[in-house]
Amino acid sequence: MREKRKGRTKEKTLYYGWVVVAVAFLAMFVNYGVRSTQTVLIKGFSSELDIGRAAASLPFTVSVLVYAFLAPLTGRLVDRFGPRWVMACGALLSGVGLWLCSRAHSLWALTFFFGFVFGVGGNGVGLVPSNTSVAMWFRRRLGLALGMATMGIGFGTMILPRLTGLVQAHSGWRASFQFLGYVALALTVPVLLFLKRGAGKGEEPEEESASGLAGGKGVGMPAAQDEPLFARENSEGHVVGEGSFPSVSGMVRRKGEAERYAASDTRGSRKGPGVGAGTRGERVEDGGEHGGLTLGEAFRTASFWYLFLGFVLIVVALYGIMVHQVPYATDRGISREWAEWSVFLYGATSILGRVFFGRLSDRTREKKNALYPACFILAASIFLLLTADRPWLLMLFAAVFGFGFAAYGPVIPAVCAEVFGKGSMGAIFGAVTTGGALGGAFGPVLTGFIFDRTGGYVGAWILALACVAVSTLLFTRVKVMIRGDRSPRRPEG
Repeated sequence: MREKRKGRTKEKTLYYGWVVVAVAFLAMFVNYGVRSTQTVLIKGFSSELDIGRAAASLPFTVSVLVYAFLAPLTGRLVDRFGPRWVMACGALLSGVGLWLCSRAHSLWALTFFFGFVFGVGGNGVGLVPSNTSVAMWFRRRLGLALGMATMGIGFGTMILPRLTGLVQAHSGWRASFQFLGYVALALTVPVLLFLKRGAGKGEEPEEESASGLAGGKGVGMPAAQDEPLFARENSEGHVVGEGSFPSVSGMVRRKGEAERYAASDTRGSRKGPGVGAGTRGERVEDGGEHGGLTLGEAFRTASFWYLFLGFVLIVVALYGIMVHQVPYATDRGISREWAEWSVFLYGATSILGRVFFGRLSDRTREKKNALYPACFILAASIFLLLTADRPWLLMLFAAVFGFGFAAYGPVIPAVCAEVFGKGSMGAIFGAVTTGGALGGAFGPVLTGFIFDRTGGYVGAWILALACVAVSTLLFTRVKVMIRGDRSPRRPEG
């Protein structure tokens, strides 16, 4: 669509940030949908391979440990090179690893193919590259954008386990892994097609004019809330997107307009002099590569470790429940069909939760405040799980659980951006994600160990409640570590 304004032609096009959101959605649909299938597959392959449930959790545990240790490196690669090739290689490797799982005839082979091969590939299409890419294109609506991208986790959790269960019922667990491999391989297509213009440093196109179009024809004027995060002034006095991402139509704003938006963003700061805050309590960074703390500076703050440890504990609870939910339900006499539908239901309600908590983080005084109601809802769902001996109670648990756990996908990266700045977003969020991955690695094994020793899951669910309570206390200790002038605060402690 084109419209004339004062002798100029203005072209209205889709803001490129929403393309990035769509690709991130698909990446997380595949990655976390695959991870959610373990609760459907675990009984099948543990029976054929003649292993206990703690041992059957090993492939999943190893994949999450690999994810944990590679997440910071993945973040650095995205910071430096952009998401396109990181995500394409990740999708390719994930597909190969999953398909090879269908050829495994021992626990160790399954652990290698799923744990190591898929574990490495999953890093490329996980939270770190997906959410970091989204965060680079949004400012005021960061929470909403992250919420919409992480809806992919909800849809993946809702759809892939159900489809995998149908394949397994018809053709066995080996055919299920082949199916998942083909799904992961298919992800390379949208990544390579639609992230061409979203590449990072090193793939920057030839210098474009201030209009963002070759030859300087046409000036795109996006809404204020859709401007790119990082801004700089070019030689013609225009403010354009920071050089780590190429300009697209709709990214250019005249200097005077950018200054007016910047001025409006600093009104009503809640922290007093020297602290910049958005109108909804959001830190606004325009500082290119220096817009916040480096990874090393973040490590020297207590806030980083409070967030890190809180994320570890919350994911211990989440993954312990997610992996063992179906076996727990069937052990209590609920049919396998109802148990698998409960996975579908918590995936469905998590879609609503991601948008809700993403928007809530945009509106709260500090983004971490959106975590507190989520922790309360998660604790309530665990109480429901303890009493779930009928299908309707299991479904009620699933609905509440899905809505509560959905918060962590969009809110944790938004908290990272607010607390530490966006200049090293990939590396810092990758390091925090390592904490979540460690929790995800040990949660299912610890839950399986408690089951093997006690013959039930009650002790594991009580431990999950304790983890949620302690993580909530840790989140309260997290403080914003950057100032409005982009200079870091003195390290805590």
